[in-house]
Amino acid sequence: MDESWVPNVEIVRSESGRFVAVLVLTPPPELGPPVRVPIAGEHDRPELAEEAALDTFAAMTRGD
Repeated sequence: MDESWVPNVEIVRSESGRFVAVLVLTPPPELGPPVRVPIAGEHDRPELAEEAALDTFAAMTRGD
C-alpha cells in the first residue's frame, strides 16, 4: 500500500445495537474496489468504536 490509497473509518451499528468500526481502504481506481476491514469488538458508543479503529490503523502503520 502506498500514498495513493485513501484510509477512512466507518462506524456501523450491529444487530445487537452496539457500534462496530470498519476500516475502509480505497485504492486507486485501476486496482479495484475499496477494502473493508471490520475491527474486532462492539462498543457502547460510536466514539469508542472509532478510537478502536484508529488504534488498529496506527498498529498497522507501525507493523505491529
